Amino acid sequence: MASVPRSILIHDGRTARDVGLVYICSGYLVERGKVLLVHHNRFDKWVPPGGHIEPGESFAGTAVREFKEETGLLVEAISSQPAIHPADDNATPEPVPFYVDIEREGFAIPALVQFFYVRRQAGTGEQAVEAQMEEVHGAGWFSLEDLEQLPTFEQVRSLARFALLNYPVASERAQA
Repeated sequence: MASVPRSILIHDGRTARDVGLVYICSGYLVERGKVLLVHHNRFDKWVPPGGHIEPGESFAGTAVREFKEETGLLVEAISSQPAIHPADDNATPEPVPFYVDIEREGFAIPALVQFFYVRRQAGTGEQAVEAQMEEVHGAGWFSLEDLEQLPTFEQVRSLARFALLNYPVASERAQA
């Protein structure tokens, strides 16, 4: 399937304007000192599971959906910041990503990418990874040492290293 540029529009009730960016969200899952990455078909590199936001989705919701689509795992996003105000009738707190950047390589339109920590949903700890072969060649668990020679983007190597050392569930982190 050919890559089709995606565009996000802002609607203000009268007009629609292209924001000039694509929105993408990805998740980093760390377990037993290893991080789960997928070998992306189009990039031919190891990357965190993730993809484009769909209408009506939150950023964290996109990371969770894409993670399931690419790995078969049921996860939830972990906020990198504490909740400041509890949910009420007007506002529901959303998980905060641990990193955000704008990426250009491999995208027809620059991509605003948000990276979330994720963890398995309760009761799914023994679920096996099942890579979605339409989008990824495979999935694998990687240690800090594995990252050094892994065919990936330098940004992914940095973020994976950071996730391994700073994952919110301390017992799952890699030991430096």
